Amino acid sequence: MRDPEKTRAQILSAAFDTIYRNGFRASSVKEIVSKAGVTEGAFFHYFHTKDDLGYALADEVLKEMMLDRWTRPLAAYENPVQGMIVRFRKLMESTSDEDLSLGCPLNNLTQEMSPVDQAFRDKLREVLGLWVDETERYLKKAQARGYLKPGVNPRQVAEFAVMAEEGSAAMVKNLGDRRLYWSLYESFRAYMLSISSKPNLVH
Repeated sequence: MRDPEKTRAQILSAAFDTIYRNGFRASSVKEIVSKAGVTEGAFFHYFHTKDDLGYALADEVLKEMMLDRWTRPLAAYENPVQGMIVRFRKLMESTSDEDLSLGCPLNNLTQEMSPVDQAFRDKLREVLGLWVDETERYLKKAQARGYLKPGVNPRQVAEFAVMAEEGSAAMVKNLGDRRLYWSLYESFRAYMLSISSKPNLVH
């Protein structure tokens, strides 16, 4: 007997991969179910429309991906400022050339669908807002532990950090030059060190 949760997860996984490569509007339900190995009937059992699938991708896949990539790992660091610098570099080094050419899935979907679908815009804004909120939360911890200068505004730094992290993928994708990642990383690192109370402890 087919596991309903597993089937739904298969559809979401296939949809993410297809939409990441082709865009939302260019991806068909037929293509997605073929990749997932399910029937169209199964697809419409879990998602009434293709738009509903897109909203689920934002709520469940993109949100979890963002948290796993950028903020949850910061819990392992006594100094979250150090964690942010290290994460940026590790993700930069581990991103394949293919993924660099495809860009950030959150940014891609935002650019494509926010101007034409209010529900998409709201859901993608939630993902981005959560990213900023969680980054701010860790920066407040850094400040409370004495790693971030007292006069620094954690919210402003969080907004800058997310802009740098998210924007770097778009810039590298559009210009097709991995070297830019290193340039952007060095600028990000220099800024974070400049607002750190203990820059000698940040590598």
